[in-house]
Amino acid sequence: MASTYFPSSQSIAQIAWPSERISTRLCDKCNHLIYLDAPLLDFHTILERSRSGYNPTPSERKAYLGMLDEARYEIERRETELRRLQEMIPRLEEQIQLLQAYEAGIKHIISPIQSLPLEILGVIFQYVCCGKDATDIANWCRFGSKNRLPTYDVSRVCIRWNKFVTSMPLLWTSFGSSSSSSVSDAFVQTFIERSRSNLIDFNLSNHTSSRKYTPSPLVAHCNRWCHVSIAGSASVIMNSFLLPLVNKEPLSNLLSLHLDHCNRPRQLVQLPIIFPSLKLLVIRGLSVIFGSPQYTVTTLRLSRVNCTNALLFLHYFPNIESIELGHISAGDPRKCAPVVFDKARTLTLIFRLENAFLAVIKFPHLTRLSLDNSRMKEFEFQPILSLLDQSQCALTSLSIKDVSIRYEELLQLCRRLPSLTHLDVKEPITIYRRANTMRWILELLATPRHPGLQPEGLHKAIVDEKPVSLSNDNNENLELEREDELDMGQQDHNAADADGYLSYYEKEDYNRNLRELLLPQLVELSLVLRPRNELLLDLVHSRRPMLEYSPESDPRTLTDRACLRKLHIRYPQPHSRNPKVLEHFKALQESLRLFEEGGLEVEIEIPVLYS
Repeated sequence: MASTYFPSSQSIAQIAWPSERISTRLCDKCNHLIYLDAPLLDFHTILERSRSGYNPTPSERKAYLGMLDEARYEIERRETELRRLQEMIPRLEEQIQLLQAYEAGIKHIISPIQSLPLEILGVIFQYVCCGKDATDIANWCRFGSKNRLPTYDVSRVCIRWNKFVTSMPLLWTSFGSSSSSSVSDAFVQTFIERSRSNLIDFNLSNHTSSRKYTPSPLVAHCNRWCHVSIAGSASVIMNSFLLPLVNKEPLSNLLSLHLDHCNRPRQLVQLPIIFPSLKLLVIRGLSVIFGSPQYTVTTLRLSRVNCTNALLFLHYFPNIESIELGHISAGDPRKCAPVVFDKARTLTLIFRLENAFLAVIKFPHLTRLSLDNSRMKEFEFQPILSLLDQSQCALTSLSIKDVSIRYEELLQLCRRLPSLTHLDVKEPITIYRRANTMRWILELLATPRHPGLQPEGLHKAIVDEKPVSLSNDNNENLELEREDELDMGQQDHNAADADGYLSYYEKEDYNRNLRELLLPQLVELSLVLRPRNELLLDLVHSRRPMLEYSPESDPRTLTDRACLRKLHIRYPQPHSRNPKVLEHFKALQESLRLFEEGGLEVEIEIPVLYS
């Protein structure tokens, strides 16, 4: 250890010098002590003379040199002791590790799980290794990195478990791999062999190949496929998996198929393959059409293809009940006939979507619609309205996620949805103040006031609405908008803003001319928003109309008109660095207790304050 010196950046005056002798016991066995006679060193005299610029005499200088040698000797003594103790630390840590392993072994021997019969262990292992998480495509991300899977983890606990797991073919039916190396091939082959004749579920991702394409060993066992997910280059997906399936026996046990390619292919591939039992099909970035209609597919997710190929593809699925469409690029829809989904009940649109594509598809029996623009792609909302018009459907559920809509378009949308009962809105998390979709929705849904007194306690939720700077995970500054944000006294009321949004007086004209009740059947409302307490309370009060108050009337009696039954509110982020946000949500929660007593089911998720 190199000798240490007092740092030049620190003042010796900051040292709290001890007034008593210091003793440190280094060994309890031999009573080895090391002392520091602090009072005898007279540090205060040294400090005083050092501060005053004292110049010692020759004899004093000689004495100070002797004192300096003694101090350096004492420092080296302590450094030697410190070095000896530090050399002992790795030895002691190694011994601790040995004792911990010994302790873990004893705990394992006396663990209650050791007394479980193999039959019960088998049920537990089956739940862990091939339960719902292992067969549900939406949860296949749990396979983690490379080739680590629960089956391998369980088999490595002990010899007893290894023998038991190896002897159970069912535990080897769910597996995944995130590479295309020889190690991965051997890994897949192990699961194929040990699963024997059982149906298999697998997830292969990031598969690329620079060698000559050969059929995957899984193709020979295609009759055992049940839930399959393949992600990688288009060449590997087509040449190693799909094309070898042509002229094979039908995949009668395949229930879900997930094909994911990061880029759009340049050409359309035709596959004369029949899937007699397929229920769920997910295609991303691949332009594939089948040789015959797939009548059994009821759930379809299609994304990252052009408009023309998407329409050609959709014609092969006449019995779709739930469909998700996203990132459909430009194409020529005139080459394809319009598509009508007579049995579709649920539709999810993920922007960006080509307007011409939406113009040639219809959903006459659609009941659930989800609009998702979480990637903040530019889009026009008018084609969505046209889609609803041409479909002539009666929606009962609508979800709007991160979609910024103009006021007049929102009004048109609400007028087209008289049968809507469930509305779910998540406002865009952007730094743009003009993302006012949530505010306008709250204003439009607040019905005209019903007779009755203003409920007491409603003012409790109105706290200081001064704009507050917020921060999200991307360090973007958000603003807590004031309830009177549109103070038009300083604005020209004769013109709309440059972005085409309605001015305040134009919106007032809309409200004055609005005679019908928007969304009259709305019973459940879910909102993900920044605090807007006054607008929220105005909406809830108008949607929970009470009868005229009188001494004989029951304030809990509700009319049947515009009666909201369930309200769920959540902040866009689970945490907040701004205590003002928590004040708003807690105040809102307190004021809504009055409506809870009247029968409204309220659920508010208050964000957690960063410590």
